[in-house]
Amino acid sequence: MEDFAWDDLLDFIKDGKVVPVLGSELTQADYAGRQVTLQRLLAERLAENEKLEVAWRPHSELNDAVCAYLEKPRTRPADLYPRIARTLRELAPPFPIPGALTKLAAISMLDLFVSVTFDSLMARALDQVRYAGSPVTKEIALSLNQSTAAAQAEATGARSVGAPIVFNLFGRASTAADYAIHDEDALEFIHRLASGDVAPPEWLLSEFRSRHLLVLGVHLPDWLGRFVLRAATRDRLMLAQRNYFIARENAPDGAALAEFLVRFGRETRINVYPGSAATFVDELHRRWLERVPAVQEGPAAANAAIEAARGSIFISYGRENLPAVETLHRVILSLGGDAWFDRDELAAGDNWERKILPQIQREVRLFVPVISARTASRNEGYVFREWREAIERAKKIVGRDFIVPVVVDPEFTGDLDRYQGLLDVFPSLRDLHFGWAPNGEPDDSLRQAFVTRIREMRRKETR
Repeated sequence: MEDFAWDDLLDFIKDGKVVPVLGSELTQADYAGRQVTLQRLLAERLAENEKLEVAWRPHSELNDAVCAYLEKPRTRPADLYPRIARTLRELAPPFPIPGALTKLAAISMLDLFVSVTFDSLMARALDQVRYAGSPVTKEIALSLNQSTAAAQAEATGARSVGAPIVFNLFGRASTAADYAIHDEDALEFIHRLASGDVAPPEWLLSEFRSRHLLVLGVHLPDWLGRFVLRAATRDRLMLAQRNYFIARENAPDGAALAEFLVRFGRETRINVYPGSAATFVDELHRRWLERVPAVQEGPAAANAAIEAARGSIFISYGRENLPAVETLHRVILSLGGDAWFDRDELAAGDNWERKILPQIQREVRLFVPVISARTASRNEGYVFREWREAIERAKKIVGRDFIVPVVVDPEFTGDLDRYQGLLDVFPSLRDLHFGWAPNGEPDDSLRQAFVTRIREMRRKETR
């Protein structure tokens, strides 16, 4: 272990020159009494639901289950994306944040992460460790279905100051076939990235390709791994002066890729850790704290970071709707929106008065109250004060909608009678068009409404 280039890696991290590339091995956590990765859990649920025979191996994942599914007659891969997304969304209890990711999040100089899984575990870890649960981390997902206009708008955007970034290289789970669940999906994502057909923001791609790579727990086929590393490198591998730090279980299985880099990456330095990714992260975290002792930044620093991440779209909700709101928030971000919501539903009166109300009264461009039958059954809560402030501000706004109510109940049919008690208290809401996002996933109409509003905001910002 001492032969590993720890000092070089720590120096690169301290200088802001390292991008961790995170694989499924780091999504392992204790779930239902056993240690399992999120990808393996989803693969097992798929196999169980579809009655599939899968030859499970130590690192079998969704690709194995999907291949078994496709061997059945008259099956279509497109049917699986909404099923897998729904399984992920409805896990009960929700999948916990793995300890390895919280330790990575505690290394404060790491500010850009690339994930080859389609979950939001790394973003959740960053928000939990660095911002006390407030949703500051920016998530960007490569999208095969992104329109040209949306792609160009996103690519011209600037980086959020002070906010860490998680880039989902193979998309993020949704009801659409827009994330990788098997090897051919992953190949298409890399092809489209390399060809420029779809692309993340230019600044992100530039940073990704110019920093040293810390590849942790990534289990891709050797042939696909070569494509990924080439897409992540500005120059030919033979010419690139770059460091790769690699840790994963069964490292000998990755010998072919390492040998390829040694043979053809003459200017490249390969550092392979002899152990699992989780063990590596434990050691890295320990060495980092020895070199850079943890600084207790206190609430002032955290509040400053949160203030910097305030968005133009404010999502107002009751705690009972948090899982749906997290999904809605991710979708709005994926559409290019600058959205914010208070993950902890602040209850301290002074803090709430100073930090939340001014956003609603003066700064946000769109106010999104989230409604469900459970919300309608509430008798009190700060959420209703937010709604009153938004309604008062809406009275002063002419020529555009300021409030877009969103119902997250899956069984909503457009009938507002079940929310009668709520509408009696806020009668002006009845005059507004209600959007529908079952469990937080906007339907086509609401999704298009958000896209239209986000484009309007951007046009006004550039005038």
